[in-house]
Amino acid sequence: MEERKYTIDELCEMTGFTRRTIRYYVQEGLIEPPAGRGRGGFYFDSHLRKLQEIKAYQGKRFRLSDIQQVLKRGVRSELPPLREIWVRYPVVEGVEIHVSRDLDEKRRKRVEEVVRLARSILRGGDGDE
Repeated sequence: MEERKYTIDELCEMTGFTRRTIRYYVQEGLIEPPAGRGRGGFYFDSHLRKLQEIKAYQGKRFRLSDIQQVLKRGVRSELPPLREIWVRYPVVEGVEIHVSRDLDEKRRKRVEEVVRLARSILRGGDGDE
């Protein structure tokens, strides 16, 4: 089975890391560089898994230097198994919608419509204020 390809923006959505952070992790050797160059670069499931590992270690309050050492040694026994992937849709400050990454395209489009509507309502665009 072929590995899925992801853009850096998709990785950001799935992991909560910023583009800058992901690029920094590449620079520091925590994850492999993307395949391709520039805007055409893409990432694989292996990148996603590594970023999820980093996120899990950070959740356990590991410092980045310690995470780097653990990843280099290949010791991962302290991590819980990683499960379902969720996508974050920020609505307004303090409000976001979380949706399973496994949604089909039709439902994902509907969720995006809901997010646009929620943004409009919560920003006062519905005329009720």
